[in-house]
Amino acid sequence: MPDGPAALIRRFYAARQAGDTEALRAFLAPGVDWVEPDVGGHMGRLRGADAVLDMIRRAGQATGGTFRLAVAETVETSTHCAALVTWSAERGGRTIRGRELAVFGVADGRIASARFHPENIADDRAFWGEAPSAP
Repeated sequence: MPDGPAALIRRFYAARQAGDTEALRAFLAPGVDWVEPDVGGHMGRLRGADAVLDMIRRAGQATGGTFRLAVAETVETSTHCAALVTWSAERGGRTIRGRELAVFGVADGRIASARFHPENIADDRAFWGEAPSAP
């Protein structure tokens, strides 16, 4: 399915790497429900395209533009895409690399929902300068 959810997600990540944050708006439903792990002071539950774009801008600023993401693998249905995303960033002299499972809901050719499941949340918290949370 070349125009299915997986193709949309791959195009979204390619556009994100191109650096034009505002161009990403076309990929997002206006009321997108986006849930990132609550780390870094710029993530958590985000509602609406403006909130998602702001989070992407702030992540880029916090890492001096070093934040890089790539879709490694995808699996899709007609309404969802699960993507294994690899990423890296630098901040405060520290480099981090990770993987996460991202699950996107797609409606009307746009991302309507997104949920991110990191491989190692403790590394994420340390990178953003946060103390580990209690289990």
